[in-house]
Amino acid sequence: MKISKTLKLITKVVLSILLIYYALRSVDFFLIISSLKSARPRLIGVAAALIAVGYLISALRWQILLKSQNITISLLDLVKMYLVGSFFNNFLPTTIGGDVVRTYDVSKVADSIPRSFAVIIVERLTGIFALICYAFLGVFLKGDRLGNIYLVWMTGGAFICILSGVILGTRFFGKIPPSEKGHKVLDPVRMKIFRVFNSLSYFKNKKNILQAVFLAFVLQFNVIIFYFFIAKALWLDPPFYYFLIIVPLAHVIFMFPISINGIGVRENVFILFLSKINIATASAIALSWISFALVLAYALIGGAIYAVRK
Repeated sequence: MKISKTLKLITKVVLSILLIYYALRSVDFFLIISSLKSARPRLIGVAAALIAVGYLISALRWQILLKSQNITISLLDLVKMYLVGSFFNNFLPTTIGGDVVRTYDVSKVADSIPRSFAVIIVERLTGIFALICYAFLGVFLKGDRLGNIYLVWMTGGAFICILSGVILGTRFFGKIPPSEKGHKVLDPVRMKIFRVFNSLSYFKNKKNILQAVFLAFVLQFNVIIFYFFIAKALWLDPPFYYFLIIVPLAHVIFMFPISINGIGVRENVFILFLSKINIATASAIALSWISFALVLAYALIGGAIYAVRK
C-alpha cells in the first residue's frame, strides 16, 4: 500500500514536470514575467475579493444542504472548514483531499460520516450542473470559434449518467440494508454504501435543493467573473461569453488528479482554450499563475486555521 502511494505520488510529480516543460517550451519566459508585471493591481484585488465571496456562497449552500440532514453548523465555522479543505487540496500531495477533511469535520458534529458525505455529493452535483449549464449557454451565444465543443456534450452526458446512478442508488440501495450475516469483507462495504444512499434519501425538501442549485449558479458565475477580471488585469479583452465555456471546461478537466495540484494541467488547459481566441501563450500562462497564486493565498489561511484549532 505504501509503495503504491509513493509510486502514485512520483508519477504525479513527473507528469507535472513534463506538462510544465511542454507549456513553457515554446514561449519566452521573460514574456510571461513581463505580462505578470503589467497586471493591474486593482483588478487583481477585485479577483482576490471574489474568492472570499465564493467561500461565503459555498458555505451558505453547504449550510442549507446540512439542514436537510438536520445538521446545524454556523456559517463562520463552515467557511473555516472550507478554508482548511482548500489547504489540504493545495498543499498536501496525499490522498486526503479537501472533501474528505470537510466530511470528517462535519461528522464530528453530526456523528455520522455517511450523512456528511451525502451532503458533499449533492453539493458537488449542484456545482457541476451549474458549470454545464453555463457552458451550454456559452455555446448557444457563440462557441463555434473555440472548437472542442464536443467536451461540453461529453461532460453533460457524463453528468446525466452520474446523476441517474445517484438517483437509482438512492431508490434501490438506500432502501434495503444488507444482511448482517454474510461476507465478512463485502458486508461492511455494502453497509457503508447503504448508509450513504440512505442519507441521500433525506434530501426530499425541494425548497432546500432549489436554494442549493440557485447558489451553485451564483457561485459558478462568481468563478467565471474571477477569471474574467484576471484577464482584464492582464490587459486582455476577450468577449465574456467565451469564458462561459472556457472556465467550466477547464474546471471539469481540473477534477482529474493526474498531476500535483493541477500543476502543468492548468497551464496547458488555458493555453489550449485561450489560443482559440488569439490570446498569446505568455498571457495564458500568466492568467493561470495569478489565479493559482490567489487560490494558494486563501489556502494558506486555511492552513493557519488548521494549525491553531483543536
